[in-house]
Amino acid sequence: MKRMAVMTDVHGNIYALQAVLRDIRKQHVDRLYCMGDIIGIGPFSNQVCEWFYSLKDTEIVRGNHDEAVLALINGEPYPESRINVQEHHQWVADRLYKRYAKWMERLPRQIVTKIEARTFQFTHYPMDTKSSLLPISEDPFDQLVPPNGENFSQLDELEAETVLCFGHDHDVHHFSMNERVFFNPGSLGCYDEPYARYGIIEIDGRKVRFMKRRVPYPMDTYVEHLNRIDFPRKEVILKLFQKNRRTHHDTTEAHRISSNHYNE
Repeated sequence: MKRMAVMTDVHGNIYALQAVLRDIRKQHVDRLYCMGDIIGIGPFSNQVCEWFYSLKDTEIVRGNHDEAVLALINGEPYPESRINVQEHHQWVADRLYKRYAKWMERLPRQIVTKIEARTFQFTHYPMDTKSSLLPISEDPFDQLVPPNGENFSQLDELEAETVLCFGHDHDVHHFSMNERVFFNPGSLGCYDEPYARYGIIEIDGRKVRFMKRRVPYPMDTYVEHLNRIDFPRKEVILKLFQKNRRTHHDTTEAHRISSNHYNE
């Protein structure tokens, strides 16, 4: 039996990421897969990249925020549909360490692998073969909406009995269509409750079990930290954490940012 963790859409939220990584260490997983958008929205891009850069047994794909920031760094066309976000992405690009930009450039858009008797595909958002070759300026991740079995089952080159793990849409999704299973554990770092979400998948031959996990983290402390930093679209981003806010105070040492990963 194999056991793996899947996460997506960290969005620069170092507080949520650290809480999930602590939880993953207790789950005895064989491998971790991340479906992109590790940076953007939250301002702690270097800290998040540092953690992923140092992790073992981890595979990551690029998301649209990751690619948009890289386009600005490399002087490539930026998606016109995201022009209202460009100033924010430029702020991230100006501060992203070069070693992490070069590392992110090497990340693929999708990973396809065989685990036990099943084919698994990890991607930021499902797309057809033609779209997968498009640059970020042409919005390749937005070719199929909304996420549902009917839309996704029309993708070409998607084998039967494939388990496709994706992100991009920040809600949780778990549905089946035409012998294919689609799973999105929900955004880890961009959620309006004080929990960081990820998933665990157990594979035993042809049997696959999906578990959704919600790990508490000090969201109030994270929001307070955001308030102390000036960055573009700050007010818009703060609203993402205000809906259905719950009081959640945790001052334990385990939830503090370690000095090794706090350098911005």
